[in-house]
Amino acid sequence: MLFWFSNLIGMGIMDLKVSLTFAGKDMRIIVFGFRPRTKQRRVIFDALLRCAKPARIWDLYAFTCGPSKFSKPNSKVRLLNEYFRVLGKGSHCASVSMVEEGSFTLSNDLWRISNTNSNYTVCSSYPFALIVPKSISDEEVIQASTFRARCRIPVVSWCHPGTGAVLGRSAQPLVGLMMNMRSNADEKLVASLCTQLVDGKGSRRKLYIADARPRKNALANGAMGGGSESSSNYFHSEIVFFGIDNIHAMRESFARLRDYLDTHGAASSDGMSSFLVSPAGSTWGGGNLSSMSASVSTLGDSGWLIHVQSVLAGSAWIAARIALESASVLVHCRLVLF
Repeated sequence: MLFWFSNLIGMGIMDLKVSLTFAGKDMRIIVFGFRPRTKQRRVIFDALLRCAKPARIWDLYAFTCGPSKFSKPNSKVRLLNEYFRVLGKGSHCASVSMVEEGSFTLSNDLWRISNTNSNYTVCSSYPFALIVPKSISDEEVIQASTFRARCRIPVVSWCHPGTGAVLGRSAQPLVGLMMNMRSNADEKLVASLCTQLVDGKGSRRKLYIADARPRKNALANGAMGGGSESSSNYFHSEIVFFGIDNIHAMRESFARLRDYLDTHGAASSDGMSSFLVSPAGSTWGGGNLSSMSASVSTLGDSGWLIHVQSVLAGSAWIAARIALESASVLVHCRLVLF
């Protein structure tokens, strides 16, 4: 591909000053060249603008790329049906009228569906409906939102059907530089995740607060108002740091991985075969021992495999706490690569 574009440049058909380069998540690098003094750039710009900031939600790529059709196309209806399943109310069926009327606030003994974010006024990046502890009122939900970054309060994402343990999500608390800011509403909301164990003894289950960041990053965020919880302020909880680097480190590592594959993979970004692939197509067949060692070293230097290991280890740890200890887990500050 790059060789082909080089030919276009040599023929004066493409100008590097009016080219556009895309680096995809699948490692491909695509370069678009535009003829000078044409409207090609404007056409591409308008198309990208429509994709990035669509006028309707159905114009998003997720809906226009041709995915399999859902039996219920309304995304809010699908979300409510998933919530009903989580609450053990699978016999109920959500509808558009239920969404429009706001009559979806079902509950069980411990959890309820709140419509306090129905207009996205509490948190613009959360769904219109939220699963919260039944003991927490909508007023307390609103109060707690001011203590979390971007108002992303602790909410329930999944509930174990047998033990009742929950997996929750939130943003970091706004504890401040001295790590001493507190919120009674937030502490009450988090404590409500520590429901009673189903053991006949009435004992409370443990809550793990999983902060995906390295501890030093959490402390550094205190300078910007963020930070992490203190177990002394949150009932029956334990704070655990996973040590996963921030998104900037992830992107830099991913770029190094792409460079590695461009050099040592089965085919580089210009479509030419790698020097480590034999004519028969077997990987490593064309490389000697020193080139193989250099390749492995370069892959390790990218740090990508370490990032993947950290994410998988953190995910396995969370699953083990829920399955083996019947503990609830509240996760914040990333547990994804992208």
